[in-house]
Amino acid sequence: MDRHSTMFLLLCAVCSLFQAFSDAGQMQTKFATAFMTNYNQSSNAIFQLYLVTCDKAATVSVTVSQPFFNKTVHVHKDSSSLVTLDQKYMITEKDVTSKVILVTSDVAISVFAFSTSKHVSDAMTCLPQEDLGKEYYIITPEGSGKSKQFAVANGFEDEVQVHITVSGSITYKGKSYKTGDSFTLLLGKQQVVQFQSSDDLTGTKISSSAPVAVFAGHTCFTGIGSYCDTLIEQVHPVENWGEVFTVFPFFTHTKDIITIVGGNSDTLVTIHSSKPATQHRLQEGGHVQITVDNILLINATKPIMVSYLFQESSSAGKQYKYDPFITTVPPSLLGRRYYKFVTQSRYDNFILIVSQTSSDSKFYLDGKLLSSYPTTMKEFNEFRGWQVSLGKTEGQHEIYHETSTFTLYVFGTESDISYGYSVGKSALCPGPTQEPECSIRCLPDIAEYILPHSLVSDADLDVLNIHLKDPLCRAKKEKDHYLIRIPYTRCGSNVLHEDGKTFYTNTIYGTIPDTDVHRIEIPVRCEMESNKTLELIINPKVKNSICKGYYNISMGLYQSDSFTEPITQYPHEIDLHSNLHVELEVESEDKELQIFIERLIASPSLEETNRKYKVIQNGCQVDSTLRVHPVTDRRLQRFSFHAFKFENFHDVYLSCNVIICHNSTSPNRCTQGCISSRQRRDIRTSKEQVDSARLSQGPLVFVSEEKPTHGGSFTLTSVLSVVLCVTVISAVLGLVVQKEYYRRQQRVLLQSSSDSS
Repeated sequence: MDRHSTMFLLLCAVCSLFQAFSDAGQMQTKFATAFMTNYNQSSNAIFQLYLVTCDKAATVSVTVSQPFFNKTVHVHKDSSSLVTLDQKYMITEKDVTSKVILVTSDVAISVFAFSTSKHVSDAMTCLPQEDLGKEYYIITPEGSGKSKQFAVANGFEDEVQVHITVSGSITYKGKSYKTGDSFTLLLGKQQVVQFQSSDDLTGTKISSSAPVAVFAGHTCFTGIGSYCDTLIEQVHPVENWGEVFTVFPFFTHTKDIITIVGGNSDTLVTIHSSKPATQHRLQEGGHVQITVDNILLINATKPIMVSYLFQESSSAGKQYKYDPFITTVPPSLLGRRYYKFVTQSRYDNFILIVSQTSSDSKFYLDGKLLSSYPTTMKEFNEFRGWQVSLGKTEGQHEIYHETSTFTLYVFGTESDISYGYSVGKSALCPGPTQEPECSIRCLPDIAEYILPHSLVSDADLDVLNIHLKDPLCRAKKEKDHYLIRIPYTRCGSNVLHEDGKTFYTNTIYGTIPDTDVHRIEIPVRCEMESNKTLELIINPKVKNSICKGYYNISMGLYQSDSFTEPITQYPHEIDLHSNLHVELEVESEDKELQIFIERLIASPSLEETNRKYKVIQNGCQVDSTLRVHPVTDRRLQRFSFHAFKFENFHDVYLSCNVIICHNSTSPNRCTQGCISSRQRRDIRTSKEQVDSARLSQGPLVFVSEEKPTHGGSFTLTSVLSVVLCVTVISAVLGLVVQKEYYRRQQRVLLQSSSDSS
């Protein structure tokens, strides 16, 4: 295994808290797409679907209801397959049809579509079912050319009601609708409707009763100095829009266009460039077009959608003219570290990488360093853009960065033709490591950190429980994440100076209400011009079982709540934002025994016995995340709970009082379950003998990752060390303690004490 593979495997172990959000991308098994009208409607117009697999082979079906089409292909892992549909599946009708193209797979895949003919072409990334929504706005860039168009497709529901509020003018079923007019239609399963107009349709609103797929573009758009070309793009729903965008011109263009659309009232959009900043205030469906004559940084007070229209026809080093294409600009804070994409050998192919990383030294494209390819770089503010020439290549490619996230565009040009698309989270593969969904952005005066909803909900916390060192500085809930802003000079932030660099640090906590117990702890640091490496904190191994009396009590940790993968190798890595899966067992051939957890408490150290957090008390669940797992053998007890730590302490000690009962003595303490403190005192008898011994399981290793960003870096340290200590209360119940047994087995009683609880 090479150094880079090892690095990614280590990072994968560190970043388990990020998996929940990534898992959404792993459900990409259903796609609904459509072949909108291509300018060239002759027999050579085709719709090409590239089916790209990740780390598993896939069986994929592509179907159309009418005209009927059904093809099933088997795609090897880390590979791609091409399915082509001819012009009879193109939408040319002015009414509802059954031409939705449905793609279904038995495992997660990515799908890329090319609408192409002899002299016109464009491409798009297809959105999976889970990334569709119920509210959209259309973009059809204003300019010369023939019909603007959009389509609405229902791929999965039996019936969907679609409400359209027009911007521009369209005709449906012989009736004309102007700006501000609205109408409603019904789409059955795998039905699609397409609208065309000579007017700009940007700002047209689509609302539906269930998620639908929406597409927009032009049958033929005439760019600057070029012939007309078909434009296609799948539109993203409002819920997936963003607030921060960075736009780098393709090639050396100075006349390309971006269109910005607002989905909420009073959205203030600020555009930064080498020129003085400009501002635009947008209402619902409001839009503005900006010429991209240089790098742009766009900030909005509310989510917006941004599209890029590639319309210039030439560039340095190209002796031919090429046609326009359109693509969505991905939000800058939603980048990833790994992508797959496809190109065609018909074109001179390029990619554009936009990232906050300081250099290209850790980018790998198709297994080679990015510097191995012809590359040009530009930078603005905190961002850098690398344009890379791939040449006339065909098929799938992969690109990743060891530590930093980035967004990606793929495009190709050739004489009188072109294509382009952006690759977002809907084209996700796990890659060499799980992609982190928590991310930090270090701005000049403040840092912004995004936490996925799953990270907070798994800890059974609310947005009010997420805060900085100053508990008054709290997170706010967005549609698909939590956002917390970290001032550099307030909210408990510290300023450090080392080796001529400045560091700003703080910590994000998720705290159980009315306690100082943290279920989430994410130290953050913004640092100037510095890259960091992975560090591991190692603890020594200790014993994992003890004997007490006649019984051997053991405790084990497991990888998951299936309790099928015991942790046997130590040191073992775990982080604060995960669950502990614990099994206690009384090892005896006597099947009439059962084990019961009377009390489980936590303290920040062995000395801090007055500072405790109760997980189980008197057999009753106290911690809200505790889950007891059912077992058929009552000699076992299995449970799990969310990890936590005490403020200002690195360790957590869990003390567990366990009772062993014999079924012949029923009713007994084990059968009584949860009882109050007073009831517990009442059930004690003189026959109870109370002894104790200490059992430590581990070590559990907690790792420190420092992830660089341009103009700053992010550090995540799961500073938690856990030692599980079990105190056994043995109800003798007529069984004899055999001291000679211990002598024969040469076993050592680690500690003996008395526990009156």
